[in-house]
Amino acid sequence: MTDLAARAQQKHVVVVGGGIAGIVAALECARLGLRVTLLEAAGHLGGSLDRVQLGDLTVDAAAEAFPDGAPTLSALIEEVGLSGELEPARGDVTWLVGANGAAPAPTDTVLGIPANPWAADVRRHIDTRGSWRAYLDRVRPPLTIGHRHSLGELVESRMGERVRDRLVAPYVLAVHGVAPEFVDVDVAASGLNAALTRTGSLSGAVSLILREPRRRMSLRGGLFRLVDALSARLRDYDVDVRVAAPVASLARAGAGWTVGVDAAIPTEPDAASPPAGLTADLLVLAVDEETARSLLRGHVELPESAGPRPAPLESAMLRVTGVDLPDRGALAIGAGTDPATVRTVSRTWAGLAASLAADEHVLRVTLPSRPGDDDRVVVERARVAASALFGVELPPQAVTASARVAYRRAAPNSLLGHSEATERIRAVVRREPGLAVVGGWLSGNSLERVAADARDEADAARHRTLWDAPAGENDPA
Repeated sequence: MTDLAARAQQKHVVVVGGGIAGIVAALECARLGLRVTLLEAAGHLGGSLDRVQLGDLTVDAAAEAFPDGAPTLSALIEEVGLSGELEPARGDVTWLVGANGAAPAPTDTVLGIPANPWAADVRRHIDTRGSWRAYLDRVRPPLTIGHRHSLGELVESRMGERVRDRLVAPYVLAVHGVAPEFVDVDVAASGLNAALTRTGSLSGAVSLILREPRRRMSLRGGLFRLVDALSARLRDYDVDVRVAAPVASLARAGAGWTVGVDAAIPTEPDAASPPAGLTADLLVLAVDEETARSLLRGHVELPESAGPRPAPLESAMLRVTGVDLPDRGALAIGAGTDPATVRTVSRTWAGLAASLAADEHVLRVTLPSRPGDDDRVVVERARVAASALFGVELPPQAVTASARVAYRRAAPNSLLGHSEATERIRAVVRREPGLAVVGGWLSGNSLERVAADARDEADAARHRTLWDAPAGENDPA
């Protein structure tokens, strides 16, 4: 037996959180033979890769796709043998439903900033007045070029409020949950400021860096299938997976931790129940920010995150029948600072459409969260919002099945100050023996970033644990 294998078998890793970050972190530690226990508070693994049942149909509840070629997710999919099950999104067009009605979002844009303010699909949303104001960007002096970090401030100063409010804000708010004022240009659109300096105008900069958008990909039948396949992979590595196992407390145990568990239901029915307290040489917290801070309170004081954080959302999955829905693209985004959105999931994914009758559709309607709303109220709000965004009435009887999903989005990695705040938090965590913290609130809200960050942090933490390296050392194994 090698020294590495012997050391690995003596070390116990406890991963708290069974979303994609926790699953990836558990896999990274188990690959080298460390004993791993994965605890998930919900009754199943998945996190944002959750699923819901709509009658006889199982569909993705939240995350449903990733960019084509995303390296970490592509490698995971290949590892579990699902590469042949990939399918591209079809007709993946965004529509904006605003002051001028509903129309496709302009095509030649970066974050909604148009390359040509006079293009017909741009003027459709901002009117001739807005196009004239945006055109002034071409003749403005270049004295302040390259010095704006806020996306909202840059767009307003160069192209005016209509471009900011009608083209940029709907996309940024719907996808990331924060206003353009809080988005870092250099992170969200790498190279835009440099191109602005070269060309002398924002529209010219967009033309210079404009690229063909990457296709969105999923798995036939739903991206949640990746969770099932990765769960099987965890079993291959003898990871002890426990669901319905909320962590109640943490306590220091020498250089490690004692993890207090309220309850634990093993994924294998005949598995023995674990003790109430698990001792961990390495504790990996793969949970949301509020839970991580609550568990670490009194042990590790984490610096503040960047703000503002996206507000909670309500999402309702609707299976509708007998309604002739107009073409409003794959995603229709409403107006306002908390826009409702509707995604026609069944028009996006051919595999899902094949499971439905000709007059059936599956919609994902996202709304601002309202405390106190029960499932019935949320579904009714979603039906009304979808009717408004489609411009046709969806009568109550058209909704044949529904499911409510409440969730809190992580902030984007392009949030102003996010990178610096994350580094401060990580610096504190890395000084703590036997501790790692991963998840979207640190990596950003991209599924690919979450998985890649969890892999890298788990790799560094397992190295420190295996070789008893001093806290703060960050070399991979």
